[in-house]
Amino acid sequence: HMASKLQVGFVGLGNMGAPMATNIAKAGKKPYVFDLRKAAIKELESHGAVGAGSLTELIGKCDIIGTCVLYDHQVKDIFLGPSGIVTLGRAGQVAMIHSTVLPSTVQEIAAAAEKKGIGIIDAPVSGGSVRSKEGTLSLMIGAEDWAWEKARPVLEIVGKELMRVGKPGAGQVIKLGNNIMALCNQIVHMEAIRFVKAFGVTQEALDKVATVSTGASWAVSNYDFIDRYGVEHTLAGTPELPHRYGKDLRYAIAVAQEKWTYMPTVSLCSQLLPGLFEQRWGENKKKAERK
Repeated sequence: HMASKLQVGFVGLGNMGAPMATNIAKAGKKPYVFDLRKAAIKELESHGAVGAGSLTELIGKCDIIGTCVLYDHQVKDIFLGPSGIVTLGRAGQVAMIHSTVLPSTVQEIAAAAEKKGIGIIDAPVSGGSVRSKEGTLSLMIGAEDWAWEKARPVLEIVGKELMRVGKPGAGQVIKLGNNIMALCNQIVHMEAIRFVKAFGVTQEALDKVATVSTGASWAVSNYDFIDRYGVEHTLAGTPELPHRYGKDLRYAIAVAQEKWTYMPTVSLCSQLLPGLFEQRWGENKKKAERK
């Protein structure tokens, strides 16, 4: 099978990227991996991956490259920087963007890549680190047919729900739309909890009812998912994490302006979110210490 001959690479071995790259390694693909943190590369080598000495080396050796870094400017650098995938890449190569970034960033990268015959797959992920470890992530995919067909065997290793939603850029738009609901629902849920507690009623009682009633949402069913995030994330305990967690709402508001559309509820939530999560994770920490 043609795809089995293709060399896979993965850049960015953080909270989401490391488990994705590990699953690719466990599937016997022997991926080349790169991260700025040497310890992250070492950990992946223990699962059968091959550490690349640099991004340049990885680009030179790989046909299909997955990338999963934190911020928009890092994605731009990995693709369009002096030693980036588009800058140094060759025709027929395919690269995935698994990060959540601005849709215009993906479109800019895809346009530059197309001139060189490089395929860009816009493939942000949803499901968190647990589903990343299980290889059951949901992927929203924006891609040209040829690139999708070439990378599909690799994407099927990291994700369970692979949903094609359009051309590069569309994946990011859907991801932001999903996270508008995911994050704003969290905030509404936290306010509902505060409300019932003020009357001496427990969160357990509220959630039991809400789960089988009209108040149901992913936020209600997975409250502890976000609590684990505050402990297990590589940035846990830093002031950066609560702000980083609200990043997608800020991105969505920024791009909404480009289309002359407005989201007042989302804007308010984006400002509320960091403080609320800082408080929530701080309280959890105190509870854990008391135990």
